Amino acid sequence: MLRFALNLSFIFFVLFLGFSQVNKTDAQGKKQGAWKKFYPNTQVLQYEGQFLNNQPIGEFRYYYPSGKVKAVLQHEKNTKKTAAWFYFENEQIMSEGSYSDMKKDAVWINYAPEGFIVSKESYLNDKLNGPRIAYYLEGQEEDAPKILNTALYKDSLLDGAFTAYFSNGKVMQSGKYLAGQKIDIWSSYHPNGALNSTERYKQGKLHGWIMSYDQEGTQISKILFNLGEKLMGEELDKYLENCTKKGIDPNE
Repeated sequence: MLRFALNLSFIFFVLFLGFSQVNKTDAQGKKQGAWKKFYPNTQVLQYEGQFLNNQPIGEFRYYYPSGKVKAVLQHEKNTKKTAAWFYFENEQIMSEGSYSDMKKDAVWINYAPEGFIVSKESYLNDKLNGPRIAYYLEGQEEDAPKILNTALYKDSLLDGAFTAYFSNGKVMQSGKYLAGQKIDIWSSYHPNGALNSTERYKQGKLHGWIMSYDQEGTQISKILFNLGEKLMGEELDKYLENCTKKGIDPNE
């Protein structure tokens, strides 16, 4: 009985010693060593990791209330670089990428809960900057991911060429953005590759002649817009007459 009591005391001492070595701060109030945080009013671990002079170092693991891993962050010592992996609660990876000073940096890859790739995105200073590629989810069980669309970003705004694709790889739509607004000529296509329509944009609004065609290339409609306003009837006649008098192209 005495031996059992001594063993039990030793176990409690070890547990106490272990807990006393976590969540420590130094005289300046800086976090040092192992840290653990639990969900409020529970013994369910929320995260665990190591600090050095108030800076996270090495591996940090974050958990869902269920205990499943939510994220793993790998902090490089003496740098501001951090590699990151985030997970769905079904343990499939959600996204992976890197941080610089805890701001998204370089390429991030995002996934669906089934494990299929959703997109690849380029970041700088926590904002989308550079190319982004989105993928079709269907068909990834049997084949390599098929591109849904490609786009360019600047400071998280669409800026540059944009192209959308049919699942057969042919172009569905193409055009350009500037600071998040459509500009210039946008073209759409039928699945057989034939031109479907052409649209013109000015200041982010439809402007000029909008043409549409059937799959054989026959024009089926021609509509004029003036900065987003559709012109019809007498208003259309007056606008065209005015453009002719001033020598202005309605598309400009």
